[in-house]
Amino acid sequence: MKGKTMDQREHARLETRDGQAVSLMGVKFAGDLRGLMFEASIEQRFCNPGGKNVEVVYSFPLPWGSVLLGVDVVLGDKHLTGAVVEKKQAEARYEEAISEGDAAIMLEKNRDHSYSLNLGNLAPREHCTITLRYAQTLQFEQRGLRLLIPTVIAPRYGDAQHDGGLMPHQAPSHSLTADHPFELELRLHGELAQARVASPSHPVGVAHGNSDQGSVLTVSLARRESLDRDFVLVVDQLAHGSVAVAAQDCVEPSRVAILASFCPRIRTQGISSTAVKVLVDCSGSMAGDSIDAAKRALQAIVRQLGAGDRFSLSRFGSTVEHRSRGLWKATETTKLAAQRWVGALKADLGGTEMEAALSSTFALAQTVSSDILLVTDGEISAIDSTIESAKDSGHRLFVVGIGSSPAETHLRRLAEATGGACDFVASGEAVEPAVLRMFARLRSPRLADLCLEWPEGVVPEWVSPLLPSVFDGDTVNAFALFGQLPAGEVRLLGKRSDDDLLQEIGTATLPSRLDAADTLSRVAASVRFHSAGNKLLIGQPIEATRLAVDYQLVTDRTNFLLVHDRPDGGKATDMPELHKVDQMVPAGWGGTGSVMFSRSAAFFETRVVDYQTSGSLDWSGVDAPSVPAVFRTVREPSIKFCAMDDTTIPAFLRKRDQIIDHQDRRYWAGSEHYSGLTPLGVSEWLRITPASEWPTTYMGLRQMGVGEWLVDWLELEMASHEGTLYAESKVVEAFLYLMSRRDTYESLAQSEGLLGALKSTVLRLRGVFASDPATRPTRVDVALVEAMVAVLDGMTASAWPDRVFSLGGAVDEVRDAREAATIA
Repeated sequence: MKGKTMDQREHARLETRDGQAVSLMGVKFAGDLRGLMFEASIEQRFCNPGGKNVEVVYSFPLPWGSVLLGVDVVLGDKHLTGAVVEKKQAEARYEEAISEGDAAIMLEKNRDHSYSLNLGNLAPREHCTITLRYAQTLQFEQRGLRLLIPTVIAPRYGDAQHDGGLMPHQAPSHSLTADHPFELELRLHGELAQARVASPSHPVGVAHGNSDQGSVLTVSLARRESLDRDFVLVVDQLAHGSVAVAAQDCVEPSRVAILASFCPRIRTQGISSTAVKVLVDCSGSMAGDSIDAAKRALQAIVRQLGAGDRFSLSRFGSTVEHRSRGLWKATETTKLAAQRWVGALKADLGGTEMEAALSSTFALAQTVSSDILLVTDGEISAIDSTIESAKDSGHRLFVVGIGSSPAETHLRRLAEATGGACDFVASGEAVEPAVLRMFARLRSPRLADLCLEWPEGVVPEWVSPLLPSVFDGDTVNAFALFGQLPAGEVRLLGKRSDDDLLQEIGTATLPSRLDAADTLSRVAASVRFHSAGNKLLIGQPIEATRLAVDYQLVTDRTNFLLVHDRPDGGKATDMPELHKVDQMVPAGWGGTGSVMFSRSAAFFETRVVDYQTSGSLDWSGVDAPSVPAVFRTVREPSIKFCAMDDTTIPAFLRKRDQIIDHQDRRYWAGSEHYSGLTPLGVSEWLRITPASEWPTTYMGLRQMGVGEWLVDWLELEMASHEGTLYAESKVVEAFLYLMSRRDTYESLAQSEGLLGALKSTVLRLRGVFASDPATRPTRVDVALVEAMVAVLDGMTASAWPDRVFSLGGAVDEVRDAREAATIA
């Protein structure tokens, strides 16, 4: 195959580079956005180029909150229709049809809210086009609109079957050589056609036009793309207000379904302070683009912290590491320390043990009311138990989803269940808008007792439950069912946590006419199904499965089924071969590449393979790269280093670490609150190490073996001594200068008791500096050294003085934690 073009491979051989049959020929997406209602179709084209019947299984995602409206099938030259039936009935009939040699198509909703398409007995050289139609009620967020269309399921941490509850055929598989073409066209109608649009995920073209209903803005892909990242469209400069629409119920025409969409306006009283625990995902899947985006987001988060705010910093993977053992006050010193911590982050902590990391973070500073700000791609198989433990903790979770294909459903479920919110940042997208939106929500007043007030005398038969939290500028959608079309206004009311009075935060005028389409009533039925179990109407229990069948909804209790009875001569004579369609590896996932250039199988094969064999890139015969898309580097796939630690410790630090015996209590302390080099251990390390190899950063001190508590004292106390903000290198240099003095070392080496000679050492230091400044190192700050000496007075060879661990100011939470541990 080498040397053949992409077209030859697709149209002549219909095989991938490793010889597997190509069954998914491509996906075409089309959608119409009118107000808050988005209706879309996904055309999936399949082909069996082989000589045997096959059963194709393809798993794919749909957007959060979407409702599948219908499935249209063209098998060969035949247009076929099916229906939604009870799940067990569909599964039994599907298997029966396959065993009888007939063709069958079954669409099912998986436990993780993805979908699986089963296409059974696709005959040799037969084509099949399946078009899925769905609807989604969108939400304006902070006066903007973000449309996310998921295209690929990324690899997830954990066992998809055991942890995620998927069946073997539903569990997605991935291939670096898979390439599935992707086409897209969106149409924005009415006022949306005048808005400003942009896509941070794909290069797009826009065109203005008109239709019978008014202005239309058409958005399409600017070039050939693949299913290797989610499509994102950002629509802003919108003037959105509360609105209500109504439609006759498509199953029970005597009823009316209503959607009331509110744009809350919540009054604030000045800038409120916040307490937030920041938790960032540093697992292997975050390597590359995702960790870079996470670091940009975290730097923006730190910049948003102001006077009165308190925060903690933690990162997780297979384990969790807390940079702060409590909540720091937001000061210039702590914000600088946070920025240094963020700058050193790597995706080097292995797997994604999110539940354990959240539980550990919940336990920090439990006496203070605080929220969690989680930055992650969400790529885990199991989420249900994580959601339950998060709800029990009493914390609100505000989630920033990072990467080219974050687990949107997982993250939105986690945020909504705890009364928080969710936002997303695509690879290469500016993170500041998402962070600003998050902080606007964090600082928004908390509301309780949310309720709807309908016009006098109007009583709905059913109302959808409201979310536990409402934020200024974020849309709140409420569905209701009535016996007839009501008139008047519906009000959204809420109560501040510090006020007993209900206040109006949104008002919508009920419509005077009904919408002719059945979309609204079916979306409302889906909300009824998912929100209230069997209690679907007030005072009128309805069996949930029957509701899904009546409204033709694909749910966890119902499947779509189509059976095509083939003529006797066309029936399969043997059971079909199973072919699971591999997912593409998302662009930039796990550090395998970066969203830089246009991704195609030809691009991947020509550039990476040729570079590996010849050491050069052959660009001949290939279209010029475009931005953005994917460039795969020759670094080994990240799947191999998910459990590896990329932190590189300099050779000289490893060498000295081996010389300092950690079992020798003179050199190494291992108490509950401090683990690291003792005073004598630090002096010994400096004595045997050339000064040119001494560390110059706080991270270098940690790698050297200086314990966290001591480094915190230097970074958070000494760095801002008496109102002066010292540079990191100045603080480290002063500390090492003091601990490397010969008189300091000799005093420590000669005594296991209190260091009585330290005061005379201080006097000598001051005398030398005062009498002859030229005798000291040029860059050592005298005042800083003297401040350190004042605190270190009283240390022993094997222990640092208590004042190092009990100073107030920026580290008062550290002090409190230590005191609590001592009492315990």
